Amino acid sequence: FVNVFVADDDVRYLNGLDTQVSGSQTVSIVPAVAGGNA
Repeated sequence: FVNVFVADDDVRYLNGLDTQVSGSQTVSIVPAVAGGNA
């Protein structure tokens, strides 16, 4: 599972993976991390 951001916006709240990206925008693909008590 990964999180995808265009600029600082999560694509889940835009148009999903159909979100258009301009040449000056940054796309970040960030792995999801789950944690717990150690």
